Amino acid sequence: MQRISSNLTLFFKIFIPVFWTTFYGLFTLVMFLSGDSTIQLFHSELLRYSNLFFYLSTLLIMYLTIFQLKRVELSVDGIFVTNYFRTVKYSYDSVESLGYRNYYLFKVGFIRLKEKGFFGKKIVFLLKKGYLEKFIEEHPEKFGYMDLYL
Repeated sequence: MQRISSNLTLFFKIFIPVFWTTFYGLFTLVMFLSGDSTIQLFHSELLRYSNLFFYLSTLLIMYLTIFQLKRVELSVDGIFVTNYFRTVKYSYDSVESLGYRNYYLFKVGFIRLKEKGFFGKKIVFLLKKGYLEKFIEEHPEKFGYMDLYL
């Protein structure tokens, strides 16, 4: 099996959400539960609610972006996709297209399925392009009938 997703997937998928929700969530909670005898900065209602709005909006942004990332591995048998809690195998016949978008700091890969699978019709992952190119070079017959956007 050849992993084509980046090692940073684990960092973005597990560490950042846990760290953010724990520490910034506690800070937001402290702002609302602090009494009048604590830090004067926390007395502003505008600051409290704007901080709560910021916290909830970043959670929404993380849900729409980071939580969608998957780990992808290719093998001769098929494509294995995991969200670190559940692993699903897709056959190469079920894949419509494979490609990526370059965002300069990282490459976001995508797999579009012909029909909706367990993780949806589009699977998003952080791509390690060299690993994908190596696998395609070794097994070109697996990718002959799908659209490649490389």
